[in-house]
Amino acid sequence: MTVPIKENMRNEPAVPSPPRFRMAIATALALSFGLLVFVAAASVLGIGLWSARENTISLLRDRSELTVDLLEQKLRDHINPMVESTSAIAALIASGNIDPGDMKTLGAHMRSSFAATPQVISAAFISKEMQATLLSRIGDGFQLTKEDWSERKLIQVAFAEARSRRNPFWGDLVWVDRIKATLLNRRAPVYRNGEFIGAYFSSLALSDLSRYLAKFDTTDNATRSFLLYGDNHVLAHTHMAGGSYSRDRDEPIPSLQTIGDPVLANIWNKKLKRVEIDTGKRTRGHLLDYRDETYAIMYRRLDGLSAVPIYAGRYVKLENSWGVEFSRLWRAGVTGMIVVLFAVGVALWLGRRMAQPMRGFAMAADLIRTLKLDPPPHVKRSRLIELDDAAVAFNSMTTGLKWFETYVPKTLVHQLLSDETTSARLASAERDVTVMFTDIRSFTTLSESLAATEVADLLNEHFGLIASCVEETQGTIDKYIGDSVMAFWGAPTKMSDHVNRACTAALAIRKTIDGENRRRIAVGLQAIKMGIGIHTGRAIAGNIGAPSRINYTLVGDTVNLAQRIEQLCKPLAETDNDVTILVSSSVAEKVTEPFKLEGLGSQPIRGRNEPIDVSRLK
Repeated sequence: MTVPIKENMRNEPAVPSPPRFRMAIATALALSFGLLVFVAAASVLGIGLWSARENTISLLRDRSELTVDLLEQKLRDHINPMVESTSAIAALIASGNIDPGDMKTLGAHMRSSFAATPQVISAAFISKEMQATLLSRIGDGFQLTKEDWSERKLIQVAFAEARSRRNPFWGDLVWVDRIKATLLNRRAPVYRNGEFIGAYFSSLALSDLSRYLAKFDTTDNATRSFLLYGDNHVLAHTHMAGGSYSRDRDEPIPSLQTIGDPVLANIWNKKLKRVEIDTGKRTRGHLLDYRDETYAIMYRRLDGLSAVPIYAGRYVKLENSWGVEFSRLWRAGVTGMIVVLFAVGVALWLGRRMAQPMRGFAMAADLIRTLKLDPPPHVKRSRLIELDDAAVAFNSMTTGLKWFETYVPKTLVHQLLSDETTSARLASAERDVTVMFTDIRSFTTLSESLAATEVADLLNEHFGLIASCVEETQGTIDKYIGDSVMAFWGAPTKMSDHVNRACTAALAIRKTIDGENRRRIAVGLQAIKMGIGIHTGRAIAGNIGAPSRINYTLVGDTVNLAQRIEQLCKPLAETDNDVTILVSSSVAEKVTEPFKLEGLGSQPIRGRNEPIDVSRLK
């Protein structure tokens, strides 16, 4: 607006008030830039801390998931053999294959089941007259006795419960003062022709579970693994590894309040601050604040392994470094341009240092992707807390994966991962395959003079020799059945020469066993004699089993016939060879390599009306 000259001449012009605070442009730019740098640095640091925390929790969750997997697998490996042996012995008695009145025969079958289940302490068949045939493990030996249990009130109660059932079931935990041990017991009612004739009981000790858990835990109480029996009792814990905790008939295992672990005692305490952790899997978890410390607790409910649900879990104390990092951030913001430039230089240096473990993570992760776990890949430790925690968690995870790999057919997994059509190949379908069965001759006689641990060592060494020969020909070990092995070729990966591969593996097994027998004879041990049966044909290959647990395996007459051919090795055994290899006419017709075969003519096969032509692989 233009001011009139007159008005302007009559009044003094308005003078603006000076600002309360003035500064140089350079100063303003410096402060503005410094503030922006401070805000940016604080934001980056805050986001970085948040990301590191999330990554740490994610790795912790994955590590805990793996640990819980291992705990569950260990528990099932500890309990399931007893479940299977209990049902097997009860079924043999029910079918009439075992006369419960024949103490010697019944004891022999019970002793055989003990050889594969060293954790089983005792087993007994109780007749309806309350007469018990009891087999007890005494050190490395066994004691078989016949006892009258008609006056034992606790046994009468347990027996009455078994009589009211039709299927095997779990009994309550029992404290046995005589052997100072808490036992988990399995009970199987036995019916013959619809009539109740008795019950078969078996019991196993729990002390090995606590010693196994101690391997996962730290000495500073920052990490603890546990197995809970129901909601309020502890089945296994590091504190129980020494066996010094109080037990009696009324409380055979300690409660959460008496185990001496205050964190575990508050696992279900809703009065303490809790933050739920969503794993997206069967494992559940939450963060628990206890005495100014935060603990991440992960656990999984396992049903069907005892009379009440079992919880397998682990808790880890979390470290909090937010205050230290914020102080560093504040000091960096007020120091000025020189410190900012220095920080940039340090950041570049740290970036290079941080890139090294990150590259290590990537390389190790790629090795895990391809299942190259021998030796397990490890990431170098870092001076940065978050990276060091992540490295420790990652290294523990790879160690756990190496153990897990022991229980998975590595050759099968490698074959599946090498093909993009994995899901299609896993679907059940009829395939051309070659199946092999191996068996140790007179294994019962061979193992009679051996302790249970020696029998296990013998089988482990024997199976290792066979597995190496099978894997060298890209075969797959399907299962171990007592002292027998089932392997196959031609699935899931198609092989045009699967018959040749099976024969090559059989000859390699013979050569390996011959060398092993020379060593055994040299040290005064008995030679191992084997039979191997091979058959080729069509079979259903694919995932077979319940939704909760499946196996990639073969089903069909080809498998059955291969096993029957192996059973012919005993009557058709060679006198000049410790290993007899028999093949069907189908194998003899389809081999393309110059294998030496000796025709043995038609042989009767158990369970089949028509005999089949069999040849001996020389």
